[in-house]
Amino acid sequence: RSDTAILPPDRIPTPPFWGSRAVTDIDLNQIYPFINPIALFRGQWQVKKGALSDADYEHLLEDKIQPIFEKLKTKCREERILQPAAVYGYFPCNADGDDLVVYNPETPQREIERFRFPRQSDKRRLCISDFFLPLESGRRDVLALHCVTMGKRASEEAQKLFAANDYVNYLYLHGLGVETAEALAECWHKRIRQELGIAGDDSPRVKELFTQHYRGSRYSFGYPACPDMSDQDKLWKLIDPSRIGCVLTENWQIDPEQSTSAIIVHHPEAKYFNV
Repeated sequence: RSDTAILPPDRIPTPPFWGSRAVTDIDLNQIYPFINPIALFRGQWQVKKGALSDADYEHLLEDKIQPIFEKLKTKCREERILQPAAVYGYFPCNADGDDLVVYNPETPQREIERFRFPRQSDKRRLCISDFFLPLESGRRDVLALHCVTMGKRASEEAQKLFAANDYVNYLYLHGLGVETAEALAECWHKRIRQELGIAGDDSPRVKELFTQHYRGSRYSFGYPACPDMSDQDKLWKLIDPSRIGCVLTENWQIDPEQSTSAIIVHHPEAKYFNV
């Protein structure tokens, strides 16, 4: 395990249920506040500051970009272009060296899946499995997993714009779809923290949730700490995102594109790190 002792939390949260559930009646108005405007405007929509002064850039965002954002949010809600859905669940687990062993919720002595995570070669020598109770503790820990999507209609509508050479509106809709999927992941992670009873550490400001001002961490495959994209197959077996229309491509990307999945770690010391 890690060179610096990672203490087991004083109590392991109790999930409200074991196994997985699909949720499709999600209100877009609950998700929209979790959109990160910097990631949307600068990253997806490419609204660059360039030579503009801070004040002029703020005016550009306020006078031109914000109204486009508000109009598009309304259109996507009213025309059901974005159709948010989530599948998530809780499983008993333990660390076994660098491995994270996942057990059957109904017969918690039966191993059903095993993730192997890389360990840092320097710094604290961290590995994701360090944040879970080891097998020898004699107690089970809890792993949460989720997959969220904006549905296939978002991709279809964006493709129509692209095919019509309407690249500006394509960029706006495609970017909004991607960032709303991220917003749903943020929103659903918050719900999981609430269900586990660990949301007390959350920052009251949504903006600070984008920089991990909460307890634990959400890791998506492909991140430095869990780079193996084929682990998506294991997540699929555990929570079955096909129930909300998500499938994996042969290189483990999610289709529809406006979707994202993650494993969720409740340990207070779990943050992002590079391997």
